[in-house]
Amino acid sequence: MQGGAAGFVGRERERRLMDDLLVAGGAAGASLLLWGEPGIGKTALLDYAAEQAEQRQGRSGGHGTVLRARGIETETVLPFATLGDLLMPYSHRFRELPGAQRTALESCLALGGDSADTPSNPYAACMGALNVLAALGDEQPVVVLVDDLHWVDPSSQRVLLFIARRLSSERVALALCSREDHGESGTRRSIPAVQVGGLPPDDCAALLREADREVTPAVLAELVRISGGNPLALREIATGLTPEQTRGEDPLLDPPSLGHHLERAWATRIDDLPETARRALVVLAASRSKAAGPLRKALEAASLSLDALSPAEEDGLITATSDGLDFHHPVLRPLVLGRAPLAHRFAAFSALAAVSTGSLHAWYRASASAGPDEEAATALEEAAQEARRRSAFAESALAWRRAADLTPPPDPAARAARLHRAASDALLSGSPSGPQWCEEALRITPDPAMRADIQGLLGRMCTWRGETGRAYGLLVDAADAVRDHDPARASMVLAEATAAARLDGHVPAAVRVAEQSLSLASPTGPERWYSLTVLGAALVMAGRTAKGREMLESADAHGTGDPVRDQQVYAIAGQAWSRVEEFVRGRRLLNTAVESARRHSAVGVLGFTLAVRGELETRIGQWASARGDLTESLRWAEELGQLTCVSYTLYCLARLEALRGNRVECEDHVARARRECGAYGIGCQEFHMTAVLGLSALSYGDYETAADQLEQTLSLAEEQGIGNPEVVPFAADLAEAHLRAGNTARAAEVVTWLEERARETGLASAEAAAARCRGLLASTPEEAEAHFELALKAHQRTTGPFDWARTLLCEAEVLRRFRRPAAARAPLASALACFERLGAAPWARRAASELAAAGGTLGGRTSSSSDLSGALDQLTPQEFQVSRAVARGLNNTEAAASLFVSRKTVEAHLTRVYRKLNVRSRTDLTRLLTAADLVD
Repeated sequence: MQGGAAGFVGRERERRLMDDLLVAGGAAGASLLLWGEPGIGKTALLDYAAEQAEQRQGRSGGHGTVLRARGIETETVLPFATLGDLLMPYSHRFRELPGAQRTALESCLALGGDSADTPSNPYAACMGALNVLAALGDEQPVVVLVDDLHWVDPSSQRVLLFIARRLSSERVALALCSREDHGESGTRRSIPAVQVGGLPPDDCAALLREADREVTPAVLAELVRISGGNPLALREIATGLTPEQTRGEDPLLDPPSLGHHLERAWATRIDDLPETARRALVVLAASRSKAAGPLRKALEAASLSLDALSPAEEDGLITATSDGLDFHHPVLRPLVLGRAPLAHRFAAFSALAAVSTGSLHAWYRASASAGPDEEAATALEEAAQEARRRSAFAESALAWRRAADLTPPPDPAARAARLHRAASDALLSGSPSGPQWCEEALRITPDPAMRADIQGLLGRMCTWRGETGRAYGLLVDAADAVRDHDPARASMVLAEATAAARLDGHVPAAVRVAEQSLSLASPTGPERWYSLTVLGAALVMAGRTAKGREMLESADAHGTGDPVRDQQVYAIAGQAWSRVEEFVRGRRLLNTAVESARRHSAVGVLGFTLAVRGELETRIGQWASARGDLTESLRWAEELGQLTCVSYTLYCLARLEALRGNRVECEDHVARARRECGAYGIGCQEFHMTAVLGLSALSYGDYETAADQLEQTLSLAEEQGIGNPEVVPFAADLAEAHLRAGNTARAAEVVTWLEERARETGLASAEAAAARCRGLLASTPEEAEAHFELALKAHQRTTGPFDWARTLLCEAEVLRRFRRPAAARAPLASALACFERLGAAPWARRAASELAAAGGTLGGRTSSSSDLSGALDQLTPQEFQVSRAVARGLNNTEAAASLFVSRKTVEAHLTRVYRKLNVRSRTDLTRLLTAADLVD
């Protein structure tokens, strides 16, 4: 396959995709991942895109910008190598970035910035890179082409994938090629991905004719079968055919696999080279640089010269580039290294180490080590620390891992410590290798303190990735190991274990370990605030709300931590306060944590914090705001691979959709949570999912299904020790489902259970729900009115417009049942207006039907608040988040940094927001959102 349209064989579909990408990128930003096996033609498609971009720019009279880079296997350990290749020519643009983004990006690319001891912020660097490309796109369309993404260093890969997910208004077209389908990964599902397959027979025949290889139809069919239509394989196989084979007179060899055939073909050519050429080829394969200068020095250190590579160049294995030499195909590099004798590989790496410095020297030195080598391990430690300062956590993890491998056997403590550091950085990078390295370290170290640290780290990993039961055991064991000689550390570990216990569905265990954590905390240490907070949250969840409030108040009196570093504790506290109906207090804590995380680009726990705030907003009737927070929460949870947060956020989204009457979307969220997270054993998941499915069925009048689902929820609540009926407000739904299904006796039993919980917790919402259900069960109108009056009084002590409207609806239904339609009209009208304002479609339909049956009128009831709610519902989740950021007084650049998008994206969203809300200025927008209580 050729690089341009002329002479390009086949690939009409892929070329149309590349053309569409260039058009979309030139207008508003687009990304595409092409993936497939080696030799399938991905690089040729990038060449085609580059040529088309240049032709388009020539026709338009502009110059345009085409940025190209390629992953190199030997560079995967060098932090931000590929990103540097792309952006360093435009480093003068960095000064236009917001301060935090500029500092982070310059630090990552080793241009200065952060202090030597402070890691830069990886997500600020990601945003900085996006904004550099967006600024270039402001002047002329930008095309970014990256080949061999699977060999791009992990830090650059993270930045590229971050950018690919956020291109929407930047006039940037980003094309990535890889052997792997990053678009199908759970954390990267938003990247458009297309598999490049084999060529059809007609195109294979044209490719062979272009290579001056004529074969008979029967031989062509056999070649297509053997090669699978892979252009590289087809050419290599055809090159080795005898005249008799091309005519079909001799049979073709049928290799066991395509890879083996290509390897055998290339291996024969490599083996035919002179020994000096083979040794020089190994140096080229081991080197990260193809430039002639560094390569010449390395060859001289190995007692070789550039001339030694001439036979390989003549044979077509390597080709001359603008500044040196490179392999004809990337697959040749690992093949040369893999086939080289051990002595040749060690000699090549030793020569490269002799002419290198810094991290590169450390890695070459390590590659030249045949066994334990403390000096090489120490050099890698320094490389790991340097990578960590640049927030290249994946590379630092690999350096620590390799340093551990090189640690001499007599020092298992040093090896375990290095494995621990490797696992810690793996957690920060999102690598799945951390747990395996922790377990390896645990096998070799008997030291109790070290084991406790490793188990604590492993427990944290398991909590976030959904293995909550295992996480709880690891964290408790870690605390037990150090509680006698380091109680403060044990206190912190036990505090962390409470989250694992709650997620695993064991609330009594969460209370128990939280109490132990508090008993070990020092009177003035920072761990005391943490322990008081998690104990208060666990007690609230268990239904011991008075004691829980006391602990939460004590935590506030003790002092607060850093909302950036301690964001998770802020989220836990905010959630706990909301579960005792202190919504303003809880929301204030959550807002502080979210805004601090945005300001400092600290996204590690942002998904969880946004989900907690979204759940609170759902409860207090700010559904547009909740939808924005929960959608963003899910994106962060997916990107960071936090399955526990994915499960929780999907539940919150499902509940919101159930309330709005979007039954299909609700069930889709539940199905996805069960599919992607169910196998990990997150014990609380089914408690949440059965509750939301029951609510959805109740909304649509499917009472038998609702009762069945909600009975499971009640059983799980009792089994898991959840005594607070507002953790998930399901009991009133269960009672109503049984009542409407004709199971009056069971409904009364459920109401009794809810009344007991209401008395024990003192929660107004539970009291109101129980009274509403008693009103539905009443046998006389006087009894019903008394219960509904109690319910409405209880509603006045809490904030929950949806539940208030439900009470009004139920009251009106009972009044109609007792033949008092005139008295039912006023509550029905109020309930209908509230449901319409919220967007609770099935409940609004039910209220409208009741109002009509009661003789009321449906006309003229639209209020300005319902108009506003309907307008806000038109906004996409990201448009709503942009609106809220602007209404908080942020300018476009600040809003972009806060939401991790480009300034161009903010501008584009803001234009659509103005049109949808019919406002003309930021002042009008702020006034509108403030009136809706959506801005603090």
